[in-house]
Amino acid sequence: MKVLALINKNAGAAARKGDIERAVRDGFAERDIDADVRLVHGREVGELARRFVGENKSRSGRVSILVVGGGDGTLSSAASALVGTDLLLGVLPLGTLNHFAKDLGVPLDLTAAIDTIATGKPLAVDVAEVNGRVFLNNSSIGIYPFFVAKRSAEQRRRGFGKLAAIGPALMRTLRSASWQAVHVAAQGTRERLRTPCVFVGNNFYDIADLGRRRSLSSKELCVYVVKQQSWFGLALLPFKIAFGMIDSTRDLEIYRANSLQITSHRRAMLVSLDGEAVSMDMPLNFQIRPAALQVLAPVKITKPVAVAESGEIQ
Repeated sequence: MKVLALINKNAGAAARKGDIERAVRDGFAERDIDADVRLVHGREVGELARRFVGENKSRSGRVSILVVGGGDGTLSSAASALVGTDLLLGVLPLGTLNHFAKDLGVPLDLTAAIDTIATGKPLAVDVAEVNGRVFLNNSSIGIYPFFVAKRSAEQRRRGFGKLAAIGPALMRTLRSASWQAVHVAAQGTRERLRTPCVFVGNNFYDIADLGRRRSLSSKELCVYVVKQQSWFGLALLPFKIAFGMIDSTRDLEIYRANSLQITSHRRAMLVSLDGEAVSMDMPLNFQIRPAALQVLAPVKITKPVAVAESGEIQ
């Protein structure tokens, strides 16, 4: 078994755990796994992952695992290199929110996450992409990527952590963001919509369950288009979602499709990809890539069915 572990030194949880590099190395050593553990900048993860793929293309009979410690953006950059290969991704949830790890069922505790990598089973999950850029969780246009960009600016300007930067960034977003006039083509239909946000999820997001996914392999995109409403209604939307008060008929247009195209009069648009904001040329072409990524997931233990001596199931 060959294991390379890339730890984003700037990830929220990694910075709070002291000597994270030694903790991860010792954790694997205790499980008789010799891991090459490296503490790197987040921007280096994608290139190191591509190099790992190139070095392991011609391996024979050897299991190769790329372990990535960080948040969703870090995992996404590594996954982009692993997509379409049979190399395995191991997840150490060291970010602030860790949505992918939670939906995959990986424990947030570091020791338990290392156990999952050592004893877990390979699971083929879907990824999504927009204009060739892979994302694991979701992508969006409109108010959310604007908020992500403002949050990053607040972190740099004030030295805030991600959570502390949310309040100021949200206020700046609500003051400055504008409506988007877009055409959305999906499921053989094409609609012109005026919206503050289009959300595209890799697999179905249950809006009534705080945006969690019950499956990472349903082979579909989940698309939520926020309907035009007052700014006060828009400001209330996160609270309505949090308390399960969202009205999917009044507040949202919902699509479930394997591909989607968004066009507008703009030549480029700010797009969020797993919590990172980037500028992308229009049009935006989204698609699902079923079972394209191999990840190590926890082994689910099923409770044995009790059988009485008579043969009846109890």
